[in-house]
Amino acid sequence: MKTAFITGAAQGIGLAIARRFAREGYQVGLFDINAERCQALLSEPDFQNAIAGYCDVRDSASIEEAIVIFSQATSGRLDVLVNNAGVLTGGELMSQSESQIRAMVDVNVTGLTMVSYAAHPLLKATDGAMVINLCSASSIHGIPLLAVYSATKFYVDGFTQALNIEWEDDDIYVTCIKPPV
Repeated sequence: MKTAFITGAAQGIGLAIARRFAREGYQVGLFDINAERCQALLSEPDFQNAIAGYCDVRDSASIEEAIVIFSQATSGRLDVLVNNAGVLTGGELMSQSESQIRAMVDVNVTGLTMVSYAAHPLLKATDGAMVINLCSASSIHGIPLLAVYSATKFYVDGFTQALNIEWEDDDIYVTCIKPPV
């Protein structure tokens, strides 16, 4: 059975992605800081073969633990990594707090990078593995009132392009999806 590990899977786009993979027959890993919601999703028919757990992408130990839990349940197989966890705060830069700015950078940039880093051994061990990074149309042109968020998504786009080349020899395809604002 193919497998998919999804961050930010408790709600929104992450949950929709998880449902789609589950309906396609994947064993889905539902990981989020809202682990209770992910655990509750296991009672739904779509997620009979799913794994759920806690993952705070701002914390390397949390990421490593989530990857271990997933790996144990999938016998080390990881076909698709979906880096979906993300934070958005809109408004003028000067109206945002330092904690809001840091949250966007910590989750959207550092978190996505560290999840990819931690998942690499499983991806490399799985033939034809793929990474899907959630980006944004705001990575194409800077969007007023979304300056920091937009900048983090420019990072995701560049990181995705570079990593796709870097991991090509490992048989890992890396791409991103750019939903509109």
